[in-house]
Amino acid sequence: MSRRASLPLWIAALALLLAACSGSPPNGEVDQRQAGVLWQHHQAQLRAIRDFVLSGRIAELGLTGNRADLKWTQQAAHFEVRVSGPLGVGALLLSGVPDAVTIRTKDGVLQTRDPSDFMQQQLGWSLPVARLRYWVLGLPAPGSAPSLLLDAQGRAATLQQDGWNLQYVEYQTVGALALPRKLELADGTHRFRLVIDQWSDLADGDGA
Repeated sequence: MSRRASLPLWIAALALLLAACSGSPPNGEVDQRQAGVLWQHHQAQLRAIRDFVLSGRIAELGLTGNRADLKWTQQAAHFEVRVSGPLGVGALLLSGVPDAVTIRTKDGVLQTRDPSDFMQQQLGWSLPVARLRYWVLGLPAPGSAPSLLLDAQGRAATLQQDGWNLQYVEYQTVGALALPRKLELADGTHRFRLVIDQWSDLADGDGA
């Protein structure tokens, strides 16, 4: 076959290749529509979780470099968050429900409806405890609309909500679930890294 005769076939093949690639995301980017299909199933699994216990470490990134051990126990709406170590406090225990929280430190016990405000005033940093209960699972918190980007497996990759930016750096397999192992949180003033070494005592709404 001559070069002149083969030219139209070459053009046709190139046209088919371009057509096939036109609907694909750029190299390295995730097709959010395809990931969204996987996300629907993944978030349904996460939202069914009622109880959990996580153990890990939290560090404030930046000049201070403060870090501490963290244990979080969630039972339905009730939580207990224990921070042990420096992080500017030595030891801190928060327990209760989102609108009625008891805070225990070395200086005493306080009842408050706004633990984030207390932490900011007393410690110079704070975490949104009520929303963090969802964020540690890899879910947007109820209420305000989030900005969410997914990874190729349909899990949260980045999440922006209520002035906080979250990046899910690493996941781990816990039974049939993919749960965060490492995430970073920033509010424009402070930046934290949370490493979850262990998830345990997971139970869904039926107590399974």
